Amino acid sequence: MPNLVAEHICHEYGDSGILVDFTSANYEDRWQQAQTLGNALRESAEPGLVDVVSTYQNVFVSFNQLQASHKSIMDAIEKLIKSKPAPRTATVFNVPIVYGQEYGPHLESVAKVCGLTPKQVIELHSGEEWTIRFVGSPVGAPFLDGPKVPVSIPRLTTPLARMIPGSVSVSGFQSIIYNAPSPGGWQVIGRTPVQLFDLKQNPPVPYHPGDRIRFKPISEREWDAWNKPFHEVKL
Repeated sequence: MPNLVAEHICHEYGDSGILVDFTSANYEDRWQQAQTLGNALRESAEPGLVDVVSTYQNVFVSFNQLQASHKSIMDAIEKLIKSKPAPRTATVFNVPIVYGQEYGPHLESVAKVCGLTPKQVIELHSGEEWTIRFVGSPVGAPFLDGPKVPVSIPRLTTPLARMIPGSVSVSGFQSIIYNAPSPGGWQVIGRTPVQLFDLKQNPPVPYHPGDRIRFKPISEREWDAWNKPFHEVKL
């Protein structure tokens, strides 16, 4: 369990916000501290709390000024940090993906940048679990850290005006799944047929930061069999 007591700073952020900045020298500790505090705040039912956003090393908290103040929310934050809340238990999700061709138009260019063959990129991308660092835009996209990529993968020189939903893309040393039609500059190496974002479900995506995703390569012929909402998928 990370030591939440040390190495954090709370900043007043506008009239109704607070930014908690974790400053440990260790990247993994900073991320775990931010996610653990974010989860604890969401479960706290603190009066006046409006929203909590946890990222790689920060937690942003917004509150209702009629019900709370910077001091009351900061006091609640410090109390939670001192209580050393336990991190949530991770869930592993298996996500089918068709790599290359029309599903992953940038697979070959990514392979070239990495000094690998397309097959080796697929083996690297699907060979180990990826950790969800945070869930962000667009609509519940998981930002993933995973296997050791040989080099930082550049973004597209000209971003795409519309990512096809389900596009699995890479940039830097990370991967992401685009859940909705949206602009995007990450290089697309594959696409999943399962629908991860579903407004009929609560929450609308099944995963949380700290959960892990393992990509399961499938063939184009298997696409229709997997093309369904994620809660209906049996892997």
